[in-house]
Amino acid sequence: MRTVKELRLAGLFAYLAALVLGLLFSYLLHALLGGGGRLGWGSFNFFGLLEGLGFLLFFTFVLYVAKRAVRVPCTTLLTAGLFSPTPARRLAKPLPQVEALEAYEGRGVALLVQEGRPVGLLGLVDHILPLEEVPSVEAEVAVSELSPLFLRQPLVLVVKGEEVVGAIPREAFFRYLGV
Repeated sequence: MRTVKELRLAGLFAYLAALVLGLLFSYLLHALLGGGGRLGWGSFNFFGLLEGLGFLLFFTFVLYVAKRAVRVPCTTLLTAGLFSPTPARRLAKPLPQVEALEAYEGRGVALLVQEGRPVGLLGLVDHILPLEEVPSVEAEVAVSELSPLFLRQPLVLVVKGEEVVGAIPREAFFRYLGV
């Protein structure tokens, strides 16, 4: 799982690579056409339009290839990392904590705590589910990276070290994606 910072850097490098390769392709076209292309504010000609169109098409193609290679969201790629995906801690909702099974009322998911440490999850299955069996991610992991976890589980825990920050239910994740 990649963090928001890693995705921002990947988006920046992919965008810059596409820009440089697009400019190199445009310069190659300029050199092949005899250097007569002008695409500027003062004047332009057919060769200049051809160079500009070549840049645009090659830049777009390299962006497409880079997006598939580094697997970053479109907004992160197209803004060169300025807009980043949401970290998991922002989407996580706190879980109610229960210190004894008798206190659990059976409504919703709750975190079973013993001696101040979380040990299990109540409400997902008929029995206590140990925390080791529940998928968990660090708080700074990008939400866009969580799709594989929601294919198997209805809930993902968000942790910060040993502390459970909250949980992201499948419904909230798909709502975030707009599905």
